[in-house]
Amino acid sequence: MLTTLLHIDLNELPVKGLDVQILKDCILTKEKHEAFFINNTAVLLIKSGSLRLSFRDVFFELFENDLVVLSKGASLAILGTDPQLQLFYLSFSTSFAIENCTKQALLDAFYFLSGKSVRKVSLDLKSTLVVSLIYKLIYQVNKDSAIRQAATELQRISFNLFLYELRCIYGHFVSDYHLSFTRNENLTIQFLNILAIHFKEQHSVQFYAGVLYVTAGHLNKVVKQTTGKPVKKILEETLIMEAKNRLDDDQITINRLSEELGFNSPSSFSTFFKKHVGIAPSVYRSSLSK
Repeated sequence: MLTTLLHIDLNELPVKGLDVQILKDCILTKEKHEAFFINNTAVLLIKSGSLRLSFRDVFFELFENDLVVLSKGASLAILGTDPQLQLFYLSFSTSFAIENCTKQALLDAFYFLSGKSVRKVSLDLKSTLVVSLIYKLIYQVNKDSAIRQAATELQRISFNLFLYELRCIYGHFVSDYHLSFTRNENLTIQFLNILAIHFKEQHSVQFYAGVLYVTAGHLNKVVKQTTGKPVKKILEETLIMEAKNRLDDDQITINRLSEELGFNSPSSFSTFFKKHVGIAPSVYRSSLSK
């Protein structure tokens, strides 16, 4: 599956130049050990299990919470996986990055990451939560055709958030990569980090503003200037995205899901979900099996 994805022509996909997947059961067959050249820049985050690679003729192994950027044109051989392997996968073309980066600093980050043999990075829990959250956001936009048709700007915002976070992560690990965040960018990144950890139990703008020692109005203004969306909108979209992902699991009841997402009752969760999606959670779950 992973080898197939790395060979895909991204220009043939519904969102031209961008592919994002949440992969499970990535068992490697014996015939997939041959080296090949990567067609597009790809970013992998291991959710569980392990993945063994030969990248630019250097062997390394990825484990849970490890992240790596596989640059376009590099030689890669997938040597092995284990049955528990699950990972987040995002691949994008150079043209997509150029067209969708809103700031030169992010475009510079893309060129840096795609042009070097960047070693793997073992993320801490907070960074893993943030990156996973953004992966899921992009995945949900791409997966839902009804959203995708009207979400060019949301795709752009989520992709830029992804590059922001990569830029921050590799700034801590690569000595010749210098960060230059503005005050607004720093505040936005701090907000996203806190959001990734607390969005299930904290649904108010005031909470996030208080943690960051700013007023709710200031936080909204800065986040909207940076991402194009106010704090409440990002929080609501994050909750909906997580709800949709969890509804895909038949083992979790709607009552339990509403509790996990911090709602006072299943009815308040259903009202919130229907307001933003247009249908009740139970109806959405039924539509997934069709």
